[in-house]
Amino acid sequence: MGRTYAKMYDDSSKQKSVKQLTPTYIKWKKEGQLVVGAFITKTEVQSRLGGPVYNQYVFETDTGRVKFALGRAADGEIGSTLATGSIYAITYNGKEMLEGGRQVNRFNVEEIGVSDDLSDEGEDEGEGSGAGSGSGKPKK
Repeated sequence: MGRTYAKMYDDSSKQKSVKQLTPTYIKWKKEGQLVVGAFITKTEVQSRLGGPVYNQYVFETDTGRVKFALGRAADGEIGSTLATGSIYAITYNGKEMLEGGRQVNRFNVEEIGVSDDLSDEGEDEGEGSGAGSGSGKPKK
């Protein structure tokens, strides 16, 4: 019968060449939390409790694909400026209290470059390539 898809999967898993496409969800919890990676896409979502629509962002990072929400305020400020394939460092700066008791998430978003600009420099030294190290922090 030859090779089967299941056998191909087993072989790829053993060789660690399987690429996980299902993103891991990131919840913004503490100030200084950082995500560094290439922007892939955003999708409009709505809480199962109802309420306004907000964006969920998908990024490719050194540790795999991740997804997260920034919040409606950040969607309006930066959501439309993200370009597919560009690399960003997103730092969570905590919550800000507004009048009426509302809170908004605050972020610092920095554009690093475009994923095509990545080189293989430093790979032989074990540093890896790309915008960040395995820790998710940009190279210095």
